[in-house]
Amino acid sequence: MTTIDLSEAVTPLLATARAFRPRLLAERDRIETERRLPDDLAADLAAAGFFRISLPAAYGGLDLKPAEGLLIFEELAKADPAVAWCVWNGNTYWTVARLDARAAAEIFSAPAVITANSTQPKGRAEVVDGGYRVSGRWSLVSGCQISEWLQLHCIVHEGGSPRPTPAGTPQRRHMYCRTADCRIVDTWSAGGLRGTGSHDVIVEDLFVPEHCGSWHSDPLVLPEPRYRFPSSTRVGPGCGALALGIARAAIEALIELGGAKRPEVSRGTLSEDHGAQARLAQAEALVGSARLLLFETVERLWSQVLADGEADAAGCMRVRLATNHAVNSAVQAVDLLYLSGGATSLYTSFPLERAFRDVHAMTQHAVVHPRVMEAAGRVLFGLEPDTPIF
Repeated sequence: MTTIDLSEAVTPLLATARAFRPRLLAERDRIETERRLPDDLAADLAAAGFFRISLPAAYGGLDLKPAEGLLIFEELAKADPAVAWCVWNGNTYWTVARLDARAAAEIFSAPAVITANSTQPKGRAEVVDGGYRVSGRWSLVSGCQISEWLQLHCIVHEGGSPRPTPAGTPQRRHMYCRTADCRIVDTWSAGGLRGTGSHDVIVEDLFVPEHCGSWHSDPLVLPEPRYRFPSSTRVGPGCGALALGIARAAIEALIELGGAKRPEVSRGTLSEDHGAQARLAQAEALVGSARLLLFETVERLWSQVLADGEADAAGCMRVRLATNHAVNSAVQAVDLLYLSGGATSLYTSFPLERAFRDVHAMTQHAVVHPRVMEAAGRVLFGLEPDTPIF
């Protein structure tokens, strides 16, 4: 794996993530039952800096390198995937380097602010004097209940019709709205990632100042090379790191079970069962190799951006490919471990039960949609990308 030179900021945050582990394990049942992160836990995570991992230093953020952020997401996921998911989602500052400085100052002035977002273009932003009138309903807004601001994807309308870009496609904006001005609808009753509070959000004819909207094609307000790292390849790998963290915790759970469980069809312990041994080894290979690929491709692209000031399609493709591979490998590993656990894997008291639900839920996220693999194969064939994700 490409060596990662860790910054001064990531080492103490990684230690803090490990220090949170006993508390997160103790809160797991509460998080599952309430289907959200408790307010006190969210506030303590924010105070510790977990929601400033990807935020630029100019706005009070830790401004960690992408690979450093992956280390934090992975570590949190080992203890509680819902917590890790909300922290990851709270660090998806899609266009913050292009956001008007007035909006950035307003949104991020509080050091412990938490934001949530929806990348689904389910909103309508009608152009009015000084800004927009925003309406819409967005689903899967993870962490909306613990957030002060929501970043919501809208189609810009003018005179009742979508406003076209120079290319002729509808213009889009990420609109920052205060959560207090929105309505949260309790819709999140799910099997996996149950504690993420990924409810629907409704906005009705809300005025949003023009400076509180931004898009990927806007000029950079923060011009440093690090902010030219594509947002899709900065955000997406976090999903891979979360899945690998889940799989690592599942491996540890099966190893712990191995010395105590005696399968009915075996005279020895689970650890002495040849099938369980082979499946554990396969799971370890899947997780270890996928982790190496993910971190190596992210770090390589980061080095390219710092050196050249831009990322090429091939580098972005490899990061997205590695992300999909990490999630898929984690799913395969957890399935192998779940099988090895036998009937024990069915009980909610055993970590593999939740690992199975949570890691499979991650496969439904857009960043690891099978379409990404098709687009990656197109680039590998030497064809021009047919999607903006690269």
